[in-house]
Amino acid sequence: MSSPDLLAGNRFRVLRSNGGTPETFTFVCIAQSKTLTQTNTFEDATVPDCDTPTAIPHRKSILASRGWSGRLAGVADAKRFQDLQADANAETPRRYQFLIDKTAAQGGGTYTGAVFFESLELTSQNNGLVNFTAQFRGDDALTWAAASA
Repeated sequence: MSSPDLLAGNRFRVLRSNGGTPETFTFVCIAQSKTLTQTNTFEDATVPDCDTPTAIPHRKSILASRGWSGRLAGVADAKRFQDLQADANAETPRRYQFLIDKTAAQGGGTYTGAVFFESLELTSQNNGLVNFTAQFRGDDALTWAAASA
């Protein structure tokens, strides 16, 4: 029997671009929960059977667009949180990478794209740790690059 090679949570990481040339990405170590969602949008039409006009028509879907979005959440470190706050306040998108830390043969690689923050929330309860949640939307294409050997 063949078993799946499960991906440990520390092998899926989020990295933030420095915005420079050459571009480098830094691990967003305060993001303990990461979500990356890819969405397809379709236009639908009800299509009749031309050979049998009395038959019930069927739905036909045409891919209209692709989008992506996501969410980060974790414990706020005031100094590291400043980068997320700057991205939330920015009028231009910031590039992020979503790393699957495995070899190419094991399915590893990176998704890379620019994001706009839709929301950034800070919370704390009963004098506990300060937590954050960030919701973002992708701007333009999300690209995949397989890991090097």
